[in-house]
Amino acid sequence: MKNNPEDLFVIGDIHGMSDELELLLANWQPNQERLVFIGDYIDRGYNSLAVLNRVWQLQEEKNALCLRGNHESMLLNFLRSPHNFFNHYIMNGGVSTICQLLNIPEEKVVKSQARRLARQIKQTYPELESWLESLPYYFEYGEFIIVHAGVDLSLENWKNTSDHEFLWIRDRFHQTKNSTGKQIIFGHTPTMVLHQNYYNSSIWRKDMKWGIDGGCVFGGELHAMKVSKTAVVQMYSVPVLEGE
Repeated sequence: MKNNPEDLFVIGDIHGMSDELELLLANWQPNQERLVFIGDYIDRGYNSLAVLNRVWQLQEEKNALCLRGNHESMLLNFLRSPHNFFNHYIMNGGVSTICQLLNIPEEKVVKSQARRLARQIKQTYPELESWLESLPYYFEYGEFIIVHAGVDLSLENWKNTSDHEFLWIRDRFHQTKNSTGKQIIFGHTPTMVLHQNYYNSSIWRKDMKWGIDGGCVFGGELHAMKVSKTAVVQMYSVPVLEGE
């Protein structure tokens, strides 16, 4: 009998932190909650490939919803136009993902080899590019908007936010009054930045906005929230594991 979970289990930016993800998933109740990932599965962390494999499995077997993050967008741009987007992707932590996907050392990731590296990734993971292209920018659920970076709150209708802003917006979203009538769950900006305190990586809450990127890859925490259609039910956090 196929179940239809009533609630959501929303997970913040993972960035290749695969062991922390597994610990966080221990709190998830598949029969009651649908998994929603807020994007940024890859880059900077120690095992982006393991995270991708786990996310793909959960999408296939448990109908997990995978939103697009700016890091997925950067990888997609690199695969489509490797020479043009190489510097931007590498500058934002892409070297670890390229190395992990192809099992090569960092010194092999150089701009002169950009086209060859992209071609090898597409050959090794033939579904990757189309998967990246398929990722939605946001998800509406009851009284909630779930999105990677945020929405343009200066617009009459937040749905007219540009694709770039859904993935990259920061201060203008954080500091503008939320008049959508909905609660907004987002990642992208580590909560240490939102709290203006490097030692505070807890979930951030203000003006019906919930920041859940705990900056795990920077030594913070990986967060999740259980959400019903009308309320945040529970919050979960896993600190970065020692030795990583």
